[in-house]
Amino acid sequence: MVKLIKDHKIIKNMHDYAHYFSHTFQNLSNDVPNMILEELRTLIIRVKRARKWHLVNKLTRAFAEACLLIKLKTVRSITLMKAIIKTIKELKEIISEEAKLVKIGLNEAWKISELASKWGHKSSKNWRNNKYFIVWQALTLKWISELFRGFMS
Repeated sequence: MVKLIKDHKIIKNMHDYAHYFSHTFQNLSNDVPNMILEELRTLIIRVKRARKWHLVNKLTRAFAEACLLIKLKTVRSITLMKAIIKTIKELKEIISEEAKLVKIGLNEAWKISELASKWGHKSSKNWRNNKYFIVWQALTLKWISELFRGFMS
């Protein structure tokens, strides 16, 4: 007979043990939708404070406002959960400076890795997937554009 003490309860057999942990995981699974909804609320506030709400897709904006308007307490539908997560990702991209840099540097990183590959550099194809290399390319492009803008004026 196995005796375990969890939260001041003595668990005597495997059935009680399984029941205890299934109840614990059920509580955890109820917390995840609440955490996702709270993340959505805070991201909406952050985007609005950054004055970038107008950059959000109209459909996404309407969906996010509807989620706040109906004051969801929990999410039971997997489809609704996926839509909320997609909305969260889109809002994070709008306020993330790193996401902007990745968008800018991705094309240039591909060009440079292809060129280096043609010159015989064997590991240059891995540069395409290196996030730091992509961001470095974007920062270099921004610096060069600012440099030449200064020369032109």
